[in-house]
Amino acid sequence: MDVLAGLAPVSEEYASLPIAEAFNWEDAGRGLAEGEWYLVAFRSIRRSDADEEMLRLYDEAAHEEAEAAPGFVHYFKGPTAPDGSCLSFCLWTSRPDARSAARKPAHQRAVGLLEAMYQQYTLEFQRVSRIAGGLLTFETYDRPTPVPVDPLIDPLPEPLADGPTLGLTVGPAAAF
Repeated sequence: MDVLAGLAPVSEEYASLPIAEAFNWEDAGRGLAEGEWYLVAFRSIRRSDADEEMLRLYDEAAHEEAEAAPGFVHYFKGPTAPDGSCLSFCLWTSRPDARSAARKPAHQRAVGLLEAMYQQYTLEFQRVSRIAGGLLTFETYDRPTPVPVDPLIDPLPEPLADGPTLGLTVGPAAAF
């Protein structure tokens, strides 16, 4: 059962609000027990010539793949706001689970559409937590990249090996 099935945007301007304020978290999230989760938010503005049917098909395939992956909690596919913006997100039990699912084929195919379909997009990474029945809290997932003592012995990780730690905004020509 989806414990966030009743989650909904709080207004038509939801896509421009901070993730913690954009949805009816407390009403819809009553079923979330004490714990910590990892949230990946995708804010976007589609190109005017985006193929909506192709986006829908790729999104559905990636969503089905994610639902079958370990650690999946919830996916919210946001409606396009009147200003053309959209906010979607996926909630996971942990960052490693989310990163593992992002490497799966359907997700990779969907990522391949970014340049052709989006004018702009931003990824945000949040730690969501609840302590002893309290309110849900949201904070930017911030894990600094370790600096090696000796780059020949302990090289820096590859740029995408650990992924971005804060919000990442890119245009169509940027690497994901």
